[in-house]
Amino acid sequence: MITLYGMKCDQGYLRKVESGCQCVNLEKATVVKESGLDGLDALAESAKQAGYKNIRIIEMLLTEGKCVKTF
Repeated sequence: MITLYGMKCDQGYLRKVESGCQCVNLEKATVVKESGLDGLDALAESAKQAGYKNIRIIEMLLTEGKCVKTF
């Protein structure tokens, strides 16, 4: 199992962009390993300035399941 971290707000997941941040679906969210958690502070600040509410860091647990397609 792999543990990753991302940021979420009431409107959805957050993604770091050049101009600050934007609210996106999970598959486009910024995610980091534990060593990158400090970098999420700037993303949280950008989200606050953009008016997003209930900003929080979430833990995402990734498991590798069965193969669904081979090539």
